[in-house]
Amino acid sequence: MAISLRDELAGTGPTPTPFRILCPPGWRRVAPEALSTELTEVAAERLKSLGRPDLLLQLRSLAAMQHRSMLRANVLEAYLPPLVDGNAIPAVLTVSSFVLPAGADWGGALNRLAKGAPIAIADFAETAMWVWTREERFEDAEQPVVHSRARHFVVPVPEGERPTRALHFVFTVLDPGSQSERDADAATDASLTELLLDAADLILSTMRWLPPKA
Repeated sequence: MAISLRDELAGTGPTPTPFRILCPPGWRRVAPEALSTELTEVAAERLKSLGRPDLLLQLRSLAAMQHRSMLRANVLEAYLPPLVDGNAIPAVLTVSSFVLPAGADWGGALNRLAKGAPIAIADFAETAMWVWTREERFEDAEQPVVHSRARHFVVPVPEGERPTRALHFVFTVLDPGSQSERDADAATDASLTELLLDAADLILSTMRWLPPKA
């Protein structure tokens, strides 16, 4: 499915070049403000019928974590994967704008964003971008501790020799493997997490800037 994202990043300055990404069949775009509800409601009845209230609590924690993150960032779009055999996939892709702070360079800005995670230049995409993966932990008094892995992609807007704006894609996967009591369950969950992160690379490999609108 081809997805054309918003043309404006931050609402100030010139409109950047339009772009698109390709998502696998069944992925859908949701409004950022509706993401928390979407993450829980689509799976609630199914998980209850399966007798898995633990997974429902984890999804609610993931929704709370994403809501907190979106309050801190200028999130433009959010995308959810389809149900598989009626089960929700605990993953979400968000897209936000990023503006290079005055006086900063990309190296320093990326290091602050990555918080110590190794940063690489993506070798799987034609469009220039930086990528890193980070373990994340969310803890709230009203929710159980939730662990996740997030793959970040920062794609600078092509605007001359010194771009100052970018799109920041974040693909977050709930990592129940870190909480599984059985080794077999943990191994299965870890494999699923890696497969989903590989899917993130595949999606971002299709990212293309489009000619400016007339």
